[in-house]
Amino acid sequence: MTTWIDALASRSGPLHSAATQFVALYGLESDPPRGVGGLHALSRLISGARLEVDDESGREFVAGAGAYLGLLLLDHLPDGAHVASSGEHRLRLGQHGFFDPFAAVARALDAGDAPRALLEAIRCAEAEAEGSGPTARVVKALCAQLRAHQHVAVLEHFDQRVWLDVDGTRVELDLTRIIAATSGEADAVLRHAVQRLCSSLLQEATPLLCFDDARALLYPRLVGRTFVSSLPGADDLQLTPLAPDVWEALVLRFKARPGASSEDRARFVRRVEVEAWSESGASPRTHALRNLARASDRARFLQHDTPHGPLVVAQSRDGLDAARLLLPGLYDVLASTLGPRFLVSTPHRDTLLAAPLKPGRLVAELQARTAAALRDAPHAISAQLWLVTGPGRLLPYAPQSAGD
Repeated sequence: MTTWIDALASRSGPLHSAATQFVALYGLESDPPRGVGGLHALSRLISGARLEVDDESGREFVAGAGAYLGLLLLDHLPDGAHVASSGEHRLRLGQHGFFDPFAAVARALDAGDAPRALLEAIRCAEAEAEGSGPTARVVKALCAQLRAHQHVAVLEHFDQRVWLDVDGTRVELDLTRIIAATSGEADAVLRHAVQRLCSSLLQEATPLLCFDDARALLYPRLVGRTFVSSLPGADDLQLTPLAPDVWEALVLRFKARPGASSEDRARFVRRVEVEAWSESGASPRTHALRNLARASDRARFLQHDTPHGPLVVAQSRDGLDAARLLLPGLYDVLASTLGPRFLVSTPHRDTLLAAPLKPGRLVAELQARTAAALRDAPHAISAQLWLVTGPGRLLPYAPQSAGD
């Protein structure tokens, strides 16, 4: 008997096999429910699951349930289709929309109300298909902005990534941050954000901000090789190398308007801006460090006692934890716990880890936790460890630098 799932085989690719195995494993009838009935059945399975998303059984459940949700959506949205890139599987919905059914199932597993979480996922998928979802809105606005530039062409689009041909050079754009920042915002906010993105991409001049307006907005930020190598126009930014794969940048942090759903926004400072400000005797980096110090009054450093010794984790969640490596005052905060010479890592923008220089097992644990935090981080920096020997005194760590 040909089921509705079988009828979707040509549009669903490997989702068909995964969904078929899932419905058989969980005892759904030979012709599994579709539409509202299918959502109810999937909701019951998710609500009854006692699984951790990150363990093996949880990942297997998410893979099967995500495939079943994907087929339910393809049945509901006839213009949708399965697409894959680099091992990632998504639904393409409409001309610009994308939806991740596996992430939707994972969120529903973590939520206290699986039916509500699935309903929100369905609404999001429908919005993507209509061109009004978070991803579809940004990609549509980006394509509209780029139509005025004959030397730029869109080559590919997969989920939150777009590949362009810019004067014969293939450029990849990660739209994750702009999609998150503009979700639920007015069209004017979206257009402004896309215009800024295109201005950076096409290396168009952005008006210089006078230093009086900039000084209170300046903050330092650490960036890694992935950022520097992938961002169009990175050569024009104010970047100071600290290690082979770590740079110090300056950013201007703008507060989100009251009531907005997005977080604070930031843009990177260009070399030409620093040069112009410095000509008047200003010290942009000094002001950036002062602003960071003022913003660190409520920074949270939590000590974890491991079998090998203390490990300190910064968990302020304000987007500034990694940059606090640059503060001379960090030494006074950590030295009383970790000793006069200690190690610090900044795997991504929102994480700072620190541990004593010895024993070696504790250093190995710091390295392992750093690598784990770096993996798949949205604002990745580096696995580099730093040896801190005094206020403002740090250098890239290697065993010989500590005299081991």
